[in-house]
Amino acid sequence: MIITIEDYISWRKSTKCIMLKYIAGDTAVLSISKNGVDAHAMYINSVLTEYTIDPGYWFTLETLGYKTEIEENINAGSITIAPEDWRPTPFRS
Repeated sequence: MIITIEDYISWRKSTKCIMLKYIAGDTAVLSISKNGVDAHAMYINSVLTEYTIDPGYWFTLETLGYKTEIEENINAGSITIAPEDWRPTPFRS
């Protein structure tokens, strides 16, 4: 799969484990949220080449450059895709 600025993986979650493997291109940023409230991000590139996302975790993947090539199984299991304007939001205190 080729990830570009226009063609990225939007926020979603799966009932199955998701595997991502960096193949080539620019660094990508993977954001993950266990509960839809808190999120953390990491770079996927030639240093961190593989990452596994647990079932039920929200995630999104975007390139930080022109394009990133990854191997993935993002359609495994039952997929829930978040509305386009959704993102994890911390509780207000």
